[in-house]
Amino acid sequence: MSALEWQTNLGYAEDSALSARKPILLDVYDPSCIGCQQMDAVTYAAKDVVQFIKDHLIPLRKNVSEKSFYEKYPIIWTPTTIILDYDGNEQQRNVGFFAPDEFIPMLFLGMAKVRFGNGEFDGAQFYLNSLLNHYPESEAAPEAMYFKGVNHFKQKNNPQELKTTYEELLAKHPGSAWTKRAAPYRLL
Repeated sequence: MSALEWQTNLGYAEDSALSARKPILLDVYDPSCIGCQQMDAVTYAAKDVVQFIKDHLIPLRKNVSEKSFYEKYPIIWTPTTIILDYDGNEQQRNVGFFAPDEFIPMLFLGMAKVRFGNGEFDGAQFYLNSLLNHYPESEAAPEAMYFKGVNHFKQKNNPQELKTTYEELLAKHPGSAWTKRAAPYRLL
């Protein structure tokens, strides 16, 4: 079992998140799930992951058999990890096993989306920059680049930020779905 102290009640986790101004990491697991077992044995056991979660998130764990939270967070597969804002609203969802070096970038991305959704653009920028500086080759990097451009646009209201984002994505991640999503910005 991991060294994390998981909360098990959504209401308490929301109270903790609001008072600490930390997003919630909702981990939905099935004890018989191989991916869940690997998350516990590899990812949640990694010291850097444990410390990162303790420093930045409120960990909440729910067994997939607990149907009470399904209406708000429908789960189709485990493991599923969801980053929730301070009020319990979903901001980022990941399905399947993530090794520690891919999991932390996904957490950065989710935390950035929480800040972005709250209009805290400087906080979002901090997390996006952290992800891109420390994990530039991660699978989360193209999405982080996309949202970094959107975040800049929201801060400055300058459409050129979006065009620059597309050009950077095209140069660094030409085959990414996020480059394709940014393609209309080339026309600005």
